[in-house]
Amino acid sequence: MQKIHWFRFVRRTISAVAGAAALAFSVAPAMAQDTFAVGMVPGDITSLAPRFAEAAGTYATYKIKPELVTIEGGSRGVQVLLAGKLQAMQVGFSVVVNANREGADLRLITSSSNVMPMDLYANPSVKSPADLKGQKVAVSALTSESDMAVSLALQQMKMTRKDVTIVQLGGASQRLAAQLSGQVLAAPYVSPATATAREKGLVLMVDLGKDGAPWIFNGLVVSKDYAKSHPDLLKRFVKANVEGVYKALSDEKWAREVIAKEFKTTSKGVIDDAYDTLKKIYPRDFTPSAAAVTNVIGEVHTMGPALSNREPANYVDLSIVEALKKEGFFDEMKRKYGI
Repeated sequence: MQKIHWFRFVRRTISAVAGAAALAFSVAPAMAQDTFAVGMVPGDITSLAPRFAEAAGTYATYKIKPELVTIEGGSRGVQVLLAGKLQAMQVGFSVVVNANREGADLRLITSSSNVMPMDLYANPSVKSPADLKGQKVAVSALTSESDMAVSLALQQMKMTRKDVTIVQLGGASQRLAAQLSGQVLAAPYVSPATATAREKGLVLMVDLGKDGAPWIFNGLVVSKDYAKSHPDLLKRFVKANVEGVYKALSDEKWAREVIAKEFKTTSKGVIDDAYDTLKKIYPRDFTPSAAAVTNVIGEVHTMGPALSNREPANYVDLSIVEALKKEGFFDEMKRKYGI
């Protein structure tokens, strides 16, 4: 796989992405002590915990004033995080591992999904894996979760990355538009974009989530220093997110309204797909599973360049979720919401 040097990549591309985020912040009041700027990937149910918390009013409960910033693509979001424009990012774990390999010092502190929820969809003209050979397959960015999903899908089809041309096109909406115009023949999607892909006539080619393969597809990521210096703020933010998700799990009507608003859709199929995925994949204790952590680290190492350190402690910080377990917070949420 092509090696991407994170900090050189940041210097080349950060101005456009961070500039947009900076513009959003420039019109806001000066940051209070409890303000917390978090990046989110749009069109992804695994990134929706902060929106549920926002809609449920739980940030006020835990004295947080979040700035929720939409950024197309997890890799771009990490660039903005590394540039200091965000305090946290909802992003896939493989992006964290790749960033740390290139000198960053990030930590995953929660998980929104301990399984790979992406599926590979192809244009109707693709009848078999052989039809993809030499053709273009779209991902959001190299080393992103969508890029990892393509590698896993190719493995299932007994193919390698050398058999196709992988192109970086950005978020799900950009990939979908490219497929519908015939620019690319396949791309991976996560709910609710999976439902949209089906509605548009694309064909499921590889169901990566079918066997529930262990994978940290999304979670809250911060720098190691930030986790060390702001444990109380992070704990309150995680509490707000957990309670927002628990409300969504216990109040389907309300959750579906939030999903419809966030994804700007009235499609019952899209909303059904998103809510069903929410119930299926969200870990009730927000804890990254050991098997999923090990699997992602191993896959990134195999794809290369080789990792110099594969110890989970260099990529994951469980102190927040472990403290909440010890305090009985998750049990309290289960009782309160009947989960």
